[in-house]
Amino acid sequence: MIQDQERRALLAIFLSVVVFVGWQALFPPPPPPELPAEGAPGAPAAGATGGPSAAAPALRPAAAEVPAHALPFASQGVRADVASANGAPRGVEVDGYDDTVQVYPLWSWLWDKVSGAAEGGWQPYAGGDTPRRVLSVDGALVLAGAGPLDDDGAGAPDGPSAYTVQADGEGVVATRASPGGLQITKRYRPGPHPYTLAVEVELRNGTGATLPQTWVGVAEVMTGAGGGMFSQGTNFSHPQAYVEDLEGVLSADEVAGEDAEDFTGEVSWFGVADRYFLAALVPDGLRPGKVRMDQLPGGRVGSFLVDPTPLDAGSARTYRFTAYAGPKEIDALRALGQQLDEAVEYGWFGFFSKILLFAMKLFHTAVGNWGWSIILVTMFIKLLFYPLNQRAYMSSERMKQLQPELDKLREKYKDDQALQSQEMMKLWSQNGVSPLGGCLPMLVQLPVFFALYNVMYSSVELYDTSFFYLKDLTAADPTGVIPTVYTLLMVLQQRMMPMGNMDPAQQQIMKLMPLFFAFVMYSFPSGLVLYFCVNMLLTILQQWWIRRRLSAAPATT
Repeated sequence: MIQDQERRALLAIFLSVVVFVGWQALFPPPPPPELPAEGAPGAPAAGATGGPSAAAPALRPAAAEVPAHALPFASQGVRADVASANGAPRGVEVDGYDDTVQVYPLWSWLWDKVSGAAEGGWQPYAGGDTPRRVLSVDGALVLAGAGPLDDDGAGAPDGPSAYTVQADGEGVVATRASPGGLQITKRYRPGPHPYTLAVEVELRNGTGATLPQTWVGVAEVMTGAGGGMFSQGTNFSHPQAYVEDLEGVLSADEVAGEDAEDFTGEVSWFGVADRYFLAALVPDGLRPGKVRMDQLPGGRVGSFLVDPTPLDAGSARTYRFTAYAGPKEIDALRALGQQLDEAVEYGWFGFFSKILLFAMKLFHTAVGNWGWSIILVTMFIKLLFYPLNQRAYMSSERMKQLQPELDKLREKYKDDQALQSQEMMKLWSQNGVSPLGGCLPMLVQLPVFFALYNVMYSSVELYDTSFFYLKDLTAADPTGVIPTVYTLLMVLQQRMMPMGNMDPAQQQIMKLMPLFFAFVMYSFPSGLVLYFCVNMLLTILQQWWIRRRLSAAPATT
């Protein structure tokens, strides 16, 4: 009975891993709905009145429009244009990183060839030779306003050619006077650290009335490839913030409806991000307030610091930020403070993930290649847990040796389950066997497994790095070689697992696992599949070696 429970526990653990690995591929977040352009008839309102994206009628044009223009701006590793439409850096490019390569899988090309849609020979990779943009030309690194959006346009996040943009030494100054009387001045200067800007936002209330709140935000048009098993649409942009020791992350579709999402407390930082890059504003010291994640008219989604302190008529308020627009490189983010390194989305097992990433970096220092680093850190983890795995297999073998005695006890006490369990426990105790000895080592290893998975999936260190024929370890393998090898290894490992005592339903589930994983792995980042492949190969070798030792010296085990 306990052995059956052990098998069920093992199956449950295995299925939990399947769910964890397959969830993002089976259910990727859907792309945001297409919305009419801002100001177009039928454009949706956004959010509740009083927030940076509250419901509003069509914005009235500024009293005196200025010609549309933009000035280039550069800091350490960052280049952008400060445009008059928003008075904000847009099209933010970062040095040292190229745009994501586009993968053309071999099977897709073959299908296109048969259907006549393919032209020319197969090219597995395309693009990836232009600078990486953290924000698009439709995004805005610094939006600002005060009061509700429908207050004479005073709080409007943007407007047609609303700002006057001028050079100011190494920096840029953008100024705007809204038709309602709110004056906004934004100053941008090179930051003290790579990928940073020094930002100052001044709001002066010339409306003649008290404005209930002020706000500053970051917004982007949230786009991504259509969700699908074989697409690369797993790297979606999304709002992200850290408020009161709690990271808030929402997908674009979660804030595309009518309701905003608020996070209240001490604000460490807020912005928009994808899996590998971040555009965020870090206040000059923790600032109490509220971060609202919401959608603006026109389809942009963002995070907004909302200051509920009223701004009296004739008074001014100034905010100072360090803007970060760059990779989610954990050491660089940690150096900036204010929990900015929490932007790296390692999930529940972030503590273990950071330790494993540190180990990967040590291996990378030694071998100089992230592909080999993945292999070495996987081997290191396997070696670390070898004693636990050995104990689990030894327990399983002892249970097999006791199986005839257990069958006799089941038959003898088939009408008294309580007595049957007592006699089984006595038998196991006499022979030094733990009925859950095969499960507990696996449970201990699960946090490390999930942590290593997250490191492979979310570390920008693997971005745009090559390994043999793979051009980018964060992109799928266009040849399908590594996912195919993993599937074959999984079939081999499954054949080494005894399934004779499983019920038919359990056996069918186990037999379908390789097909399920094959379906998933072809769309996963190649660096992640490399880790799975090496891990499975080492698992098979461990099982073979331990089984050989046990069979060679049964008396000592």
